[in-house]
Amino acid sequence: MTTADHPLDEDITEGQKIVSYSVNRQGEYELVPEFIWQPVNVVNHQAWREIEKKIARSRQKILAGQVSCLHYYMTANQMDPALLAQYTGQSRWKVLMHLVPFIFKRLSLDTLRSYAQLFRISVDDLSKGRLEPPVYNRK
Repeated sequence: MTTADHPLDEDITEGQKIVSYSVNRQGEYELVPEFIWQPVNVVNHQAWREIEKKIARSRQKILAGQVSCLHYYMTANQMDPALLAQYTGQSRWKVLMHLVPFIFKRLSLDTLRSYAQLFRISVDDLSKGRLEPPVYNRK
């Protein structure tokens, strides 16, 4: 995934004109051009670069056999074990255990189905460790 792949390719305004109000030197409100959004765009691009780095580290951990592919999906979809547990109706400690490759390989079909449904991927892709793009980045 690159910066061109995330949902904020251009900027937070997605090409729409934004009108803001500001107080001028006379204390009156006036329309301000959209350049006021530039700092927000810079920060968002920096945040997406950090997310991309986390996703890349997750891929490396999977290739090294340190974590299951569930770690990638959790990271790519900006979740932590507690949030993933909440979405799948499981306890946090179970999700943490599922991040261990040895345990992940032995998950029941129902558990795999629960994760696959959440991440909008097939059970086959999940069980075979195929890494699909995050939910927010699918066409």
